[in-house]
Amino acid sequence: MKNIRAQFPALRRRVNGKKIVYFDNACSVLKPRPVIKAVDHYLSVLGVCAGGRSGHALSAITEELCHEARVKTSAFLNAASPSEIIFTSNTTEGINLVAKSFPFTRAKNEVVVTAFDHHSNMLPFLEEQRKGNIKVKIAGLDGGWALDADRICGLITARTALVSLPRASNVTGQFFPVEEVAREAHRKGAVVLADAAQYLSTCREDVRAAGIDMLAFSGHKLGAPPGIGALYCRTALMRKLKNFKVGGGTVSNVVPGAGGAPQARYFSDFRRFEAGIQNYSGILGLGAALDFLAEAGLERIKRHTDGITAFCKRRLAAMETVEVLGPGGACGPIVSFAFRDKRIFAQDFNLFLNNELPRHVVCVRCGSHCAIPLHRARGVSQSLRLSFFIYNTESEVRVFLEALEEYLRSVR
Repeated sequence: MKNIRAQFPALRRRVNGKKIVYFDNACSVLKPRPVIKAVDHYLSVLGVCAGGRSGHALSAITEELCHEARVKTSAFLNAASPSEIIFTSNTTEGINLVAKSFPFTRAKNEVVVTAFDHHSNMLPFLEEQRKGNIKVKIAGLDGGWALDADRICGLITARTALVSLPRASNVTGQFFPVEEVAREAHRKGAVVLADAAQYLSTCREDVRAAGIDMLAFSGHKLGAPPGIGALYCRTALMRKLKNFKVGGGTVSNVVPGAGGAPQARYFSDFRRFEAGIQNYSGILGLGAALDFLAEAGLERIKRHTDGITAFCKRRLAAMETVEVLGPGGACGPIVSFAFRDKRIFAQDFNLFLNNELPRHVVCVRCGSHCAIPLHRARGVSQSLRLSFFIYNTESEVRVFLEALEEYLRSVR
């Protein structure tokens, strides 16, 4: 653990002389040295465009490094080809790309989402519904926290074009039955988009085995810099998508059209969706982050975070003053809870964690976690979320729990 923590320089810093305890990994994980080195290498000795825009040596080196990152991303998801990877800025852009580019028809214009969705997996489709382009169906809860395959599959009909659901909840951490849903969706002629933002930091994905047609994720949740992500899309489906953003790098040629007006001939592969200069330092940082995860071992990371998550849930569940959100069962490294006493506010406790502890500043997430419909459905106005990564320890959880008990004593 000492060697692992040494790979993350941010853990060494002090805030007002206090040590950092970082439990906001579901928002963004800290950055390891190999990622920092990869970004610094690009900015220091390259700093140029990749692709076919420039034919000089530095451009060729950058293009090769970016291609290597695309190959690593493809292998990370077990895609059939690196050309099935579209680099985006984050999960949000990937899902917006799908919402605006998907070839909906009058006969197939329905989208199924879930009540557990992050706003980014719901709002893009609700915007298209507002424009009159599609109809959105939302799979709700069972009265508790469960959302099984039957509840989602029951909304899939012959008119369903797309089912979009999270691989894991960013509030409860629970996993969802993507494989079962994919089988029913495909039987009805629909495709499946997976929001894997909260899944890939601890779980291995195989898009082909799971029957996933498209998948979006953010690099910064894996240790890459902010501003880089990817959208996996099956080749045959990618060719059917409409243009999203167009410009430099998306066209193979521009020829005279009717009346002499320019007419673009677009590429049919990932290049059609990567308009303009790309985030090359982010792409190389993503490749380095995937290398780091491979070296650390996702299975090892998951075993470690599973232990911390179980310890934290067990201790919180024993406290009468808080309600741990979510059902039991398999989940990712996320624990969210709400105070049972409505006079105690999560935001006040968050201030306590940042300002009142003598030796630590504890970083957590406080609010609705971009999932207001889920909180409202369960009658929770705000919750406090802890999320873990490979560098977190059980002793850090004890620091948090002691702070929680001290705070509760002070407000009684």
